[in-house]
Amino acid sequence: MTTTPFPFKVLFCFENATQLIVEIKRTDIQSEDKSVIYKWITMRKEIRSVQSQLSAAISALKFQSMTKNGDEQIREFEEGTLEWDGITAHFNGEPMTQIEDSEVSGESLELISNFLGTN
Repeated sequence: MTTTPFPFKVLFCFENATQLIVEIKRTDIQSEDKSVIYKWITMRKEIRSVQSQLSAAISALKFQSMTKNGDEQIREFEEGTLEWDGITAHFNGEPMTQIEDSEVSGESLELISNFLGTN
């Protein structure tokens, strides 16, 4: 088992040519409030490495509800709907590819950590 230098674990990750959507679980916080522990974050890829534009490139999605039926999962956010079933994934109708947590780049993890204020 590898350890991560970041105080969160990636649970789900989806990407396409323009954005990355990731669900993380904070490992540095104890709370009964799940909204404090679990976060859905979106990052625009085209500017994610430009630190001066970080606030425009990364943001938290505003979670509303979740549905799970077998392999099919749906997450509703104020910003739209993420749906996946193990074969396909879509955010607001745009195709996404589900990627393994180990495939998330170190740069992306660092940006998420900075966004969360954990550095």
